[in-house]
Amino acid sequence: MDESENNNENNGDENGNLDDIDLDPDLIEVEIEKTQEMADAEYFAPVEAVKKNVAAEIFDWIEIFSSALLTVILLFTFIFRLVTVQGPSMEHTLHGGEIEFGSTTPDNLIISNLFYTPQRGDIVVIQVPNPSFSTPIIKRVIATEGQVITFNFEKWQVTVYDDLEAYYSGQGRVLDEPYVNYDPGSAMSRESLSGSQPVIVEPGKVFVMGDNRNRSLDSRDSRVGQVDVRNIVGRVLLRVFPFHKFGAVDHYDE
Repeated sequence: MDESENNNENNGDENGNLDDIDLDPDLIEVEIEKTQEMADAEYFAPVEAVKKNVAAEIFDWIEIFSSALLTVILLFTFIFRLVTVQGPSMEHTLHGGEIEFGSTTPDNLIISNLFYTPQRGDIVVIQVPNPSFSTPIIKRVIATEGQVITFNFEKWQVTVYDDLEAYYSGQGRVLDEPYVNYDPGSAMSRESLSGSQPVIVEPGKVFVMGDNRNRSLDSRDSRVGQVDVRNIVGRVLLRVFPFHKFGAVDHYDE
């Protein structure tokens, strides 16, 4: 047998082997589906990753907002309080929305009594233990426990002595009160203080007055009297509204 015949036989064997392969349609379909799934996975993977990243970022923002809200609630429950000024007694330092003083929007303040010890000049919010006062009042601390006060109502002068010894030795100081809203041509209101000078501030109490002296119901009046420090709700820290007046409230401590 020559070489050409051998080649023909080999080719015949190869053709015969191809004819013998069993091409199962179901198997082919399964392989196609697998290939398509792999292609889809590779194609859609970036899209799914973006969706997961967006969802994670939204969740993070929700978590941050919730934490911030909880913190604010806790702060304003246990440390700070928001109060609104009512009435004209602290004009022109604080405004209670009185039209006659040029402001129809009352000041909103943040106060706190955390670790607070009253000092002269502080502006404080007080809960007066008197049924006639339905809301807290806002006044300025003039003197603290043990101090002695005298008044010159005609000259609108308040003199504070550190104690009785200082009073008897004449070692007092006339308060410099640039915040007082004077009533030209009138004397400072005496209220219940007529004939009761000097005033000695009792232990655990403070003497308070409004900056608008002749429009203020304060320690000069027996309905308020000297204020127990336990009735001080807090010291004014910040004015938050109206926004154009946002900032710290000035206190005067001599």
